[in-house]
Amino acid sequence: MSSLLSVASVFSYIGYIIIAIVLLLVMVLIHELGHYTAGKILKFKINEFSVGFGPKIFQKTKKNGEKISLRAFPLGGYCAFEGEDEDGKENPQAFNNQKPWKRLIVLFFGAFFNFLSAIIFSFILLLANGYDLVQVKTVSADSINYSIEQSEGLKAGDIIYGVEDRNIDFVADQYFNTIMSSSVLDKYKTYSPKTEGGKIGDELKDSKFETDGKTYYLELKPLTFKVKRNKEMIDVHGFVNVVYDEAGECAGWSLLSTNIRDDGEFATTSYRYSFVEALTQCIPFTFKWAWKVLVVFFQLITGQLSIKALGGPVTTINMIASSAQMNMINILVLMPAIAANLAVFNLLPIPALDGFQMVFVVIEWIRKKPVKREVINVINNVGLLLLFGFVIVVDILQFVL
Repeated sequence: MSSLLSVASVFSYIGYIIIAIVLLLVMVLIHELGHYTAGKILKFKINEFSVGFGPKIFQKTKKNGEKISLRAFPLGGYCAFEGEDEDGKENPQAFNNQKPWKRLIVLFFGAFFNFLSAIIFSFILLLANGYDLVQVKTVSADSINYSIEQSEGLKAGDIIYGVEDRNIDFVADQYFNTIMSSSVLDKYKTYSPKTEGGKIGDELKDSKFETDGKTYYLELKPLTFKVKRNKEMIDVHGFVNVVYDEAGECAGWSLLSTNIRDDGEFATTSYRYSFVEALTQCIPFTFKWAWKVLVVFFQLITGQLSIKALGGPVTTINMIASSAQMNMINILVLMPAIAANLAVFNLLPIPALDGFQMVFVVIEWIRKKPVKREVINVINNVGLLLLFGFVIVVDILQFVL
């Protein structure tokens, strides 16, 4: 029976892998569609629109000669313009014979379409599930009785924006649980006896519990929360059960209390934005994701973040598949993140990326003379090989470290 379950699990995960590949292909398709759309609007000659590299799985030739292709390896894609690897001098339809401003628009539109898709994905995420903010779901009567000021206590429906002097900010990885832990440690790192010479085992004996052979104690402690209530931002008082070990050191905290004095302080859930809120917040939310990508990139080049934090296509597919297996909602979280990542990354001046090509177009525009195509192609091709090698290495590191 167990072997049958194992086989079923394998096939189930393969299904998630297929979903992940399809989603990644959609991202690539959106990017290349941006180049394609701008090229069509500006009357560029397009030879082939392909999703993926390698041997073609499917190809259709349109009446104007354009080829639409699906290729074997979903590691990227391309929109092949007429003469884009030539200097364009003898071919009036060549990509590099077009005006610089037109080429900049075509090159920029791939990332622009990724950014637009990130906005759409962000809207869906915020509306369907929410992401950064949490909302008070329930507040027990017992919990309110322990409030510093009952009239200002947490109430069901409150949207939490911060705890103590910390605000929720996912760009800086300051999520609700993160700032809760930091606030608890700042205020209640060690147990303070209520009486001179008091011992934690005596004073908190009614809240004692054991797990993994160790003894812990709970103590109800107040915290100040920044919340939105009835469209107004206010500071209110709530409570958290601080978990102490036998030495009186903070070992964690609990929102859902196991304290026999209190059936449950308060329960939270992810705040789902209203339609109007999602519509107005999806654009700044996407800009935050884009900024987070730049922050991570800066941390990587300055050595503040390990290279293991990166991942290539294999890692991305595995991450999407694993997220889908845990909860399909996780895919909603990943989609705007990946789309914003692609948008920003492709605009970086790295060989083989759009940003690299845009740099040379700008140089040509300023000096009124193009850089030799042979030089650009050598740098670009070497950069492409290095980029492929880099993503292969970071993918391997994900599995061996």
